[in-house]
Amino acid sequence: MNEIITGDCLEVYILSLGAGLNSTAMTFFILENNLPLDVAVFADTGAELPETYETVRLLSEFLRTKDIPLRIVKSKNGTLYDTCKRRRVIPSEIWRWSTRDYKLTPIHAYYRSLNAHIYEYIGIAYDEIDRMKTSREPYITKLYPLIDAKIDRVGCTEIIKRAKFPEPIKSGCFFWPFNNGERWEYIKAQHPKKYRLALELEESNKYFPKQVLR
Repeated sequence: MNEIITGDCLEVYILSLGAGLNSTAMTFFILENNLPLDVAVFADTGAELPETYETVRLLSEFLRTKDIPLRIVKSKNGTLYDTCKRRRVIPSEIWRWSTRDYKLTPIHAYYRSLNAHIYEYIGIAYDEIDRMKTSREPYITKLYPLIDAKIDRVGCTEIIKRAKFPEPIKSGCFFWPFNNGERWEYIKAQHPKKYRLALELEESNKYFPKQVLR
């Protein structure tokens, strides 16, 4: 992998990779359209499903053929599951502390280490345009290439098929309490051990009564 040259580099174009459908499609779209790209970054919470880690591996191999490194950053506090278990809590959809501590904090620490202005590609499809936000950090400019090109999730699927790349599953921690019923059924069927771990975490948390996950 190439090394990012810092100090003399005033601008760095970074792909924020979640390894789900949108960001995977965005990866191929950026390269197809010769948009500037220096590095991709994936924040590893330690709590993704194996399929997502396989997507990260395959994308890393693909990007390497284009001389683009993929950096994996992590929280200094261990895995998200271990933190939740130790604190007897589950991730909150309201406070979003898990996203802050396990994704944004390590990603932004890496960005600051580059000593450059960051142009950050965000994988949000056109049909999710309401999620589009400007950066609160003065050294980051968020870019939304899928929205600019009016590419929705159907279009993302088409991009991935055209690239002959395996379609990713939804990314995100396996014990996210607000997974929909379909995802819970998938986890239960394909990863029963992780499903039981999610149940144990749900039942032992100190703020909510016991619930049966769907």
